[in-house]
Amino acid sequence: MMLNLPEPQTGLSVSPWMDARPKGPFHLSAFLADAAERTPETTLTVDGMELTYEQAWMNVLRIATWLQQNGVNRGDKVVTVLRHSPDLQLITLAVAHIGAVISVISPQIRQPAFQEILEEAEPVCIFLERTSRHLKAVADNILTVWLGEGLNGGNWDEADFSEVMETRPAWGMRFPGKSEDPAFLVFSDRANEGHQRGVLLSHDKVRSILSHQTTPSRDILSVFESAMDEIEALPAAA
Repeated sequence: MMLNLPEPQTGLSVSPWMDARPKGPFHLSAFLADAAERTPETTLTVDGMELTYEQAWMNVLRIATWLQQNGVNRGDKVVTVLRHSPDLQLITLAVAHIGAVISVISPQIRQPAFQEILEEAEPVCIFLERTSRHLKAVADNILTVWLGEGLNGGNWDEADFSEVMETRPAWGMRFPGKSEDPAFLVFSDRANEGHQRGVLLSHDKVRSILSHQTTPSRDILSVFESAMDEIEALPAAA
């Protein structure tokens, strides 16, 4: 499990997707925003890293604020090619919170396949690390955030994640969209079978997928594995 939350306390819902029944408007970052307000000092574990709800929410808002300040808006696409990590969890929530759409791509992806994804998604921002540094060659003129030191070439379209995390968070930032807005753009990870078009999943659809898992999970990123059946059923793009 990637994001391990404590069991819900009385009156506190930290995992709204655990109940499949609609309960009004929903967005992916709502559970953390709510928990940070109600019990800010409660501790959660993100991939082995312990944070309070308040600390985690502050980091989400730092990323979200930086993205908005750098031109990422509601409906825009953000592509990440990162290993599972606390940073990826928080980036996912931050992108969702500003109403943008995130795609989490395996670091094992090859350059031609990555280029096809870029052509389809047309992202305004990508997140890369050292193991995916070679992918920058097909991502010219796309704002790139590097996770790791010594990767930033100093160009106008590059930034370090440390710079992102120094951003002053906009505490009053609200989710600008609707429950039916897309949250994830998911691509099949099947290799050597032609490019598979991405599938857009709304905030509500993500909640439904997670709440219907055989083994309930509080890991947001598990939606990518759960959604693969839907993607595999689609024909390869011509």
